[in-house]
Amino acid sequence: MTGKYNIKAVEAMVGIPAGTLRMWERRYQMIAPQRSESGHRLYTDEQVEMLRKIVAKTKEGLTVRQAIALLETNEETDDAFRSCVQAAALFDERKLKQLWDEWMSVYSVEKVVGEQLPALYEALSRTDSLTNAERQFAYTFFASKLRTLLLTFSSASNQTALAIACEEDSLPLLFVSAYLSIRGIRVVYMNGRVSIADVLAAVEQLKPTFLLLAGEQTADEEWRAAIEAEMACTVGVVGHGVERHPCYIGKTKTEWEKKLHL
Repeated sequence: MTGKYNIKAVEAMVGIPAGTLRMWERRYQMIAPQRSESGHRLYTDEQVEMLRKIVAKTKEGLTVRQAIALLETNEETDDAFRSCVQAAALFDERKLKQLWDEWMSVYSVEKVVGEQLPALYEALSRTDSLTNAERQFAYTFFASKLRTLLLTFSSASNQTALAIACEEDSLPLLFVSAYLSIRGIRVVYMNGRVSIADVLAAVEQLKPTFLLLAGEQTADEEWRAAIEAEMACTVGVVGHGVERHPCYIGKTKTEWEKKLHL
């Protein structure tokens, strides 16, 4: 989706001063307008519609934050979930790409990776309307997009995260890995069965700021002992089945930031 309205046009279309629009974007990060070659904001039709909905909710008495949360929880997430289920059931990669492009045209990349996709993943994991093959088709598509983001935002930062997925479903780890990469942290990501000895050797070699692990395997006593051993890095565990692990860091960017002290 192409941005085509400058901020003055949007000001007139939604009835909100340009300065207020800029403040909303900084404070709530609900949309990320594109930029022209000269650096001016350009809003898409979808972003203008989102702003109209927010303004309408505030006129009903909600705060801006409440309006955004309500729209995301009810309308946007439900619509995305339905679209994703339909695409997965038909093995329709083009429809999944359309959903991805719509999100990236409306929201900031941090919000897509740190909030929207994790919520969609949780909804998909609970639905009984898809076969495992259909669900994995959708997971594989989003994993490919997240891996691309990891490469796109690769950084030479002095902070490094070593991320290891010890199970087939690596999406929870890819969410937090991509988010850290977007935040300017270099992420060394690997997916597959890795022994405890190899993990500790990689930590010794890379000296990461964060060690991120995914998979129920990390809840085994042997892994617990290794993870809880004194390390010079912060350990974070993600994924289903490990919510009670003492190093569990949650499902969204708000939880990751708190647990990892970002």
